[in-house]
Amino acid sequence: MTASAAVFGVAATEEGDDADCPGVSPHPAVPRPGRTKLWWIEESLGRGRVVAHTCACQMTSYELVRCGGLYQFRRHAFARHDVPPVSWTARCWRREEAYAWWRRLLAGQAR
Repeated sequence: MTASAAVFGVAATEEGDDADCPGVSPHPAVPRPGRTKLWWIEESLGRGRVVAHTCACQMTSYELVRCGGLYQFRRHAFARHDVPPVSWTARCWRREEAYAWWRRLLAGQAR
């Protein structure tokens, strides 16, 4: 189990072993019905440091980015007509709230 997977209490790999998956980061759960919809924009708060990330083997991967004392999610998506390749949450949070939202995202309770 990776350090980020241990911190957030999620498994680093899903069912079965996929040869294309490096298995170094958690996979977000399938989005659940009634999940909270996050608002995504194409701008960030500025330069930041990635403090946690999901596995890049899926169509969409996420990063928790710290920009000064605030946190924001960055989403990387394969090119689709309705989703920009890189987008950011419009909302930013302080540390405790950001990690709570990160756990929701990993659990499929937010997207």
